[in-house]
Amino acid sequence: MNSSDFATSSDAETAFYAAFSGGNLEAMRQVWLDDDDTSCIHPMGDRLLGTHAILKSWETILRNTGDVIVELSDRVIHATDQFAVHTLVENIHPLEDPENIFRFVVTNLYQQTADGWKMILHHASPMPRDVSQEKAPGQVVH
Repeated sequence: MNSSDFATSSDAETAFYAAFSGGNLEAMRQVWLDDDDTSCIHPMGDRLLGTHAILKSWETILRNTGDVIVELSDRVIHATDQFAVHTLVENIHPLEDPENIFRFVVTNLYQQTADGWKMILHHASPMPRDVSQEKAPGQVVH
């Protein structure tokens, strides 16, 4: 097993967020399954298909984002032998401004491959600051 062969979906997720917070595109590349059907949806963004498009977007993000700390919370994992779905909350703040926190609701999907667990989907959406103020009770948004 080499350094990019992740034994569990949680190992792949740890590597994904280390690459994100460390601004390391090569490490990010190691997490993603190299396939035309991989998908990534950044907050408020379009759906990106294929590893090439996804890594190009991460290259831009990592180049234009300063040092950030990414803390994860509320993680729930549903897994089989071949797939794992992780839902969680990303709490992201600039290193120089730890009080300024950006929160995103996230779904990450991983697939077991011959090379270990690989990410096949990352979907992040902004989290409302106060859900009770964002929609009326009983209103269906999606």
